[in-house]
Amino acid sequence: MKLWLRIHGYEPCSWTFVWQNLKEAFERIGYDVMTYEQPSHPEEYIEMWWGDPQYFRWSKFDVKAKAAIALTEARSIRYDGRHRVIRNLNEAEIIFSPSQFAAIGLLEAPIETPVHIAYFGVDINEFPYIKRDWDETLSFLHAGVPQFRKGSWLVPEAFVAAFDEDDDVSLTIHTFFKPSSPSEMFQQLKAEYGGHPNITFTADTAESSVELYEKHHVYISPHLSEGFGLMIAEAMSTGMPCLVSRCSAPREFFDKDYGNWIEMSETYLPVDQCMPNTAGLWRVPDLESLISGMQILYTDRGAAKVSGDKASEYVARSLTWDHTVKTIDRHLNEMLDNKEKETISENSISNIASI
Repeated sequence: MKLWLRIHGYEPCSWTFVWQNLKEAFERIGYDVMTYEQPSHPEEYIEMWWGDPQYFRWSKFDVKAKAAIALTEARSIRYDGRHRVIRNLNEAEIIFSPSQFAAIGLLEAPIETPVHIAYFGVDINEFPYIKRDWDETLSFLHAGVPQFRKGSWLVPEAFVAAFDEDDDVSLTIHTFFKPSSPSEMFQQLKAEYGGHPNITFTADTAESSVELYEKHHVYISPHLSEGFGLMIAEAMSTGMPCLVSRCSAPREFFDKDYGNWIEMSETYLPVDQCMPNTAGLWRVPDLESLISGMQILYTDRGAAKVSGDKASEYVARSLTWDHTVKTIDRHLNEMLDNKEKETISENSISNIASI
């Protein structure tokens, strides 16, 4: 199979991280993948776009088929790009979304293209199981881009309430933004909690993500919404138990065997605090549940290690990029088979009509 895997920008970010992993996984199962260059025989290629659908620019070539990978993190598509998203996704012949939750906004929009679920994954060679010393200072990690949607403000608030300063425990809040341009919430949290002796704020270090996971024991994700949650899955792969909000996409691959749920409160906040011009509400994780989850993992480290071990085994068994592309491959082949049958049927009808 030949694939023209496209993306709307090449600057390093989560979009390009997924794109690169998809490319490598497709190649591992035997695909001929074009990325930067335009194929010389486009009619032999499936043109597949990944990223923000409002920026898709479909080629004018008569390609073999058009496929898209897209997600939503709210039920509504933002107002200012809505018409472009709908137009671009309707031009595709098949759409893939990384979770049932991430597909809701697409399924509830006027998009007629069939949508299939292909869970994103982890490269277990890049994020292998890590042996940790569970007798040393227990270290919690919240990483990514601290922001409203990630529930980042809840993490240090819960940590301060859960532990005394002389407890054998620490928290790192890490942003992948450059130190010169961190997120607004990262700056705010650092200003408020940067003086705490057990809380560290780090930004855009030269170390890889796996080196960051290696230094910590527990990953915290008190998100209000996730289209998938790549860092949760990566942390699980390395053997980290996680504290995860019982909402959105992680409900489809995480459970209490791999750490603890952060239960949801009865407070709802507007989506447009994070995604401008987008309607809807997100439910806020419960602070007391997060505090309790931290204390449980701190107190019973043996059980925490067992949860991390189970999480790593689950990811290797069921949640890799190879699983992702094999699912996509199956649906692509079904679509192409149906197209071929329809073509044969149309040709037969045309031949009969011409007699």
